[in-house]
Amino acid sequence: MPTKSKTKTDVKVRSSIEVMSSVASSIEFIKSQIANDLMLAKNSKLIDLDNDQLKKISSIIESSITKSFIKTSGQIESSL
Repeated sequence: MPTKSKTKTDVKVRSSIEVMSSVASSIEFIKSQIANDLMLAKNSKLIDLDNDQLKKISSIIESSITKSFIKTSGQIESSL
């Protein structure tokens, strides 16, 4: 049975998928870190928010980051 050789296109597609997966993982880490940093700021009394306010702000920030990633992901892919 003949083996299928990797074409240049296959390699580019795999590389693109790997890069975008890594970027998406980084974005998820950033969102998580921001939520943790906000909680630390609240606990150290750097900011004065109740838990509900903190959750709302975290949600707004997370949503903004996600939207920004979606809008810029095409630019990342096209540069690959």
